[in-house]
Amino acid sequence: MEQNKNSTGRAPRPATHRRGAPKGPRKAKQRREALLESAGRLFVEKGYESTTMDEIAADAGFAKGTLYHYFPNKAELLHNLKNAFDEEVARRIRSTVEKQSVDDWQGRVKAWINGAVEAYFSMSELHDVVVYGFGMPFRNEVGHSKVTQSLARLIAEGAQAGAWDVDDSRWIAVTMFYSFRGCCDEAMAGGRPAEDIPDRLHSLFLRMLGVAGNAACPAEGPSGRI
Repeated sequence: MEQNKNSTGRAPRPATHRRGAPKGPRKAKQRREALLESAGRLFVEKGYESTTMDEIAADAGFAKGTLYHYFPNKAELLHNLKNAFDEEVARRIRSTVEKQSVDDWQGRVKAWINGAVEAYFSMSELHDVVVYGFGMPFRNEVGHSKVTQSLARLIAEGAQAGAWDVDDSRWIAVTMFYSFRGCCDEAMAGGRPAEDIPDRLHSLFLRMLGVAGNAACPAEGPSGRI
């Protein structure tokens, strides 16, 4: 049988476009980011349970099929949003730390704190959605967080440079992270001025690392290897 031909005399190409995929040049990253941005905004405004996939697609300006092409359900959206949130906080921290001299280890610790505190306060509503939206204990997430990993890496690199002496950088990082979270939550609850957090955490972190530092500590305590 003779193959069907179009007006140019050529046989038509077989369709390779997957159902639900957006037409035109592929800009997958930009589309995913737009969908995640809309999802995050609506989850904060309306709550995770009350937000529908239709609303997310409409807010982002895409057809519903496009949303389902990238995210098959709302739980997958929330999972990807959590990862994007974690990466954004880690990016802000990294940007702040990289402004410090490579051999100023105490300054780099302070920069980590500054970046983390700024991100936590400016993104607190989204944080609550992505962390608590899964209905699982927060402790299941801490060790795998890029934020915690960035602190563990900073501690390990400082130890290699001789800035402090620690046996387990991950354990110290997790302990510091919970201290950071607790201080921020206390400030949000009105128990402590937010502007006090960076200096107080810096003093605490340095003491946990067994170094005196230049910041005044709120209370005296033992120092040494942890």
